[in-house]
Amino acid sequence: MFPPILSAILGIIAFLPVNFYPAGFVFLVPLFIFFLREEKLWRLILGAIIFKLFFYLGTIYFTLEPLAWGSGLLIFTGLPIAVFAIKRYSNNNILLFLLPVFWTLFDFLHARYAFLPAYNIAAGNALGSSPFVGLAGFGGPIALTFFAALINALIAAIIAASPLTRGEKKRGFILIGIITILIFSAYFISQYRLQKNALAYTNLPNSIKFAAISTNEKFERGQFEALKAELSDKRLDLIVFPEDIFSSRAFLLDNQPEFFQNLAKELNANIVTVFDTFSDEKKYNSAILFGKNGEIAGVHNKNRLTFIGEYWPFGDWRLSFYDWLAKKNPKIKDYAVFNPQNGYARGDENILKMGKVNFAAAICLEVQYPFDIKKYQENGGRFIVNPTSNRWIGKGAKHFLHISDNLKKIEAVWLKLPIVSGGVKDFAGIILPNGEAHFVDYENSPKNWGMFFGEIKY
Repeated sequence: MFPPILSAILGIIAFLPVNFYPAGFVFLVPLFIFFLREEKLWRLILGAIIFKLFFYLGTIYFTLEPLAWGSGLLIFTGLPIAVFAIKRYSNNNILLFLLPVFWTLFDFLHARYAFLPAYNIAAGNALGSSPFVGLAGFGGPIALTFFAALINALIAAIIAASPLTRGEKKRGFILIGIITILIFSAYFISQYRLQKNALAYTNLPNSIKFAAISTNEKFERGQFEALKAELSDKRLDLIVFPEDIFSSRAFLLDNQPEFFQNLAKELNANIVTVFDTFSDEKKYNSAILFGKNGEIAGVHNKNRLTFIGEYWPFGDWRLSFYDWLAKKNPKIKDYAVFNPQNGYARGDENILKMGKVNFAAAICLEVQYPFDIKKYQENGGRFIVNPTSNRWIGKGAKHFLHISDNLKKIEAVWLKLPIVSGGVKDFAGIILPNGEAHFVDYENSPKNWGMFFGEIKY
């Protein structure tokens, strides 16, 4: 089972925050060779599970949770079963042709239907900060994942053919030529698409000035006046505050609507922020747009609720693991897993309107559902704001932000939409439709906040 483990190690390298994206073209090679050579179904399944489990441990260790990980592993076992079926009723040449298709299919079934979204670890996401991100313009994350899987499969075909006969050597040289042509062609096509997106965005006739704010966990209510002072002398159209900038202990829930209404009037700016709201005896995680006059101009109630924290579908049943976890981390004691009555109601995919421009507020992990973001674009959204709270992350926050921002770059290029970020333990800034990211860090001691000022064109 060494090849699956080797693939996992290479995959971990491909997704590290150091952005060693070339590993994205080779990390599946050992696993694909394993698929081509292994004949037993149980070993194919075991190899796939070992790969995925080790890959999880090195990329999304901060989400360690048995049911979320287990659901992903269960879905992913469809891949080795499909591989076995092709090997049983066809041959390796057909399998080699289908491997990139199968990989892309099961990567995205896993990403969509596991208890936690996993688009940020789909194979193509390793290319989110690479010169190849422009390929996303031809099909978003699916296009990039298929391209990465295709290159990996072709390299696997060359290596799996050893020891080489004269015929195999000839085929190997042909495959090397095809790989070279594909990579160089993809590079130039990607660069053309990025330049085209940049030019189209630059030529948009309208713009708004905005500020996006990030904080760390040390930010306190008493520091807000100093933060506000940095905003007061700016002429801003929109300010994006983090999700739950004030913890429940630091600021009473009932005060927040009035607080932000007064703030919008004082700063003469539209404000987007996220906090809990109640309606018809239901609790929502809500992104609220406050107009310059303090009025509530729009509301988006979170549609994609987060498993365990915001919804728990199993009633009073839970693994003892969660009780142990609550003792280690008392901050999670109010999660839905411990009391389903604490869960949130699911909202709708609402578009917000600010003057003449429509936009969407994707709350926290909602931005990690790319086909939801596409719906917002199709419904008239001209940009996306992503207010977040990453208080739930202990170690690995920068790793999480890297792979999440890779996905946002892919979405921005694909949909030609700027994406604005601001959050607790998150970068504040904007990703442009050409994949360029402009951020400030949340680790800004001793202020405990970062502030990005920029422009959104539409």
